[in-house]
Amino acid sequence: MSINLKTLIKRTTSSHFVRDVALVGGGIAAGQAIALAFMPFLTRLYGPESFGIAAAFAAIVNIITPVSTMGYANAIVMPESDEDAAAVARLSILCGLIIAPISLILVHIGKPWLAVWTGMESKPDMLYLIPLTLIIGALLSVANQSAIRAGLFKAKARAYVESKLVTDSSKLIGGMIAPSGLLLILLTILGQLTNFVMQMLRVPRTGFLKVSNWFGTRGIRNAAIQQRDFAIYRMPQSVLNAASVGLPTILLASFFSPSTAGQYSVAVLVLGAPAMLLGQAVGEVFYPKITRTIIAKSSNAYMLLLKVSAILLAIGIIPFGTVLFFGEYLFSLIFGEQWMLAGSYSQWLSIWLLSNLVSGASVAAMPALRLQRFLLIREFFSVILRAAALYIGFKFFNSDIIAVALFSIVGVLLSLSILYVVFKRLFTIQ
Repeated sequence: MSINLKTLIKRTTSSHFVRDVALVGGGIAAGQAIALAFMPFLTRLYGPESFGIAAAFAAIVNIITPVSTMGYANAIVMPESDEDAAAVARLSILCGLIIAPISLILVHIGKPWLAVWTGMESKPDMLYLIPLTLIIGALLSVANQSAIRAGLFKAKARAYVESKLVTDSSKLIGGMIAPSGLLLILLTILGQLTNFVMQMLRVPRTGFLKVSNWFGTRGIRNAAIQQRDFAIYRMPQSVLNAASVGLPTILLASFFSPSTAGQYSVAVLVLGAPAMLLGQAVGEVFYPKITRTIIAKSSNAYMLLLKVSAILLAIGIIPFGTVLFFGEYLFSLIFGEQWMLAGSYSQWLSIWLLSNLVSGASVAAMPALRLQRFLLIREFFSVILRAAALYIGFKFFNSDIIAVALFSIVGVLLSLSILYVVFKRLFTIQ
């Protein structure tokens, strides 16, 4: 037994997959440690209303950000040749340059309605920042996916940590001078730009990683045709997913107040960001690995996915279980008494986020399994079901807590649906 355990430990520590996950996960953990270290100070400088305005703005941006590259940025890892990958990068950037001015026109036309939906009636001009965030988001998406393709996980992780440090330090200093929702939005945009710059300074600027190769039209027609599944299925799916996740923030701000939305946003920030980013870390490393395994029609794909899903469950069950039972007490103790409601939200959110973490590996396997159509259909129904859950909580019970609880339960069921479909498909092709 002792020999087998030592062999297992040796194989695990020498595994390229484990090391890559550790690099990405370590960067994410460091970034989140920075965010959590600053949070108790920021929640005492910025009130729930400021956080609510920033969160509502972020919800809108997250919903439309996948449109900025039409989903093609996620396809950079797919082509066999680097030249084809560069063509996908050019296509992604071109989409961003076209979508940004269109979004400016739409924001100008729909500003009165957007301001009401997000609780920004007092400062509707902040919505004009949306086109800028889309351009930066497109550049960052291409940089991230290019780094993933090249296996430059260390450079990606360090850039993320540095951007978090710059962003949160700036928020702290700004909060001492003139705290506001606008300042939080501007500094978040600055953080994304910093992430992109720091990342590009650390990668070899050659081939598909050379920024000048991201501009132009060479090869984009073939790239658009070959990777059309990402535009047809992945992009709408990402938009619908962001819409379903951002619905509580937008509806809480609209139906109740920006302050209530701020309480929810802090709960999601504290719990959701580590869970989603850890899932992202595993997904980014696992995505090319499971893709190659499935394409090779290896019988190891089923057990590989089962193993990674079990590891994610083991990692998440202790922290999320703690929040489930002690969320109110922990939030009021760490962030201040005015954030107790965020703790109540976190107790329900912990159930959903744990299931979302576990299903992340299955989501990474979907493109290779040709399940993007299912994912799109699933996201369509998820928006309807989550909206219905929120509507029932708001209208029939007049309770934001019940609305968040129903929203979380629906999220668990949706995560289970992904696990069921992916494992069933893998079982049938073995």
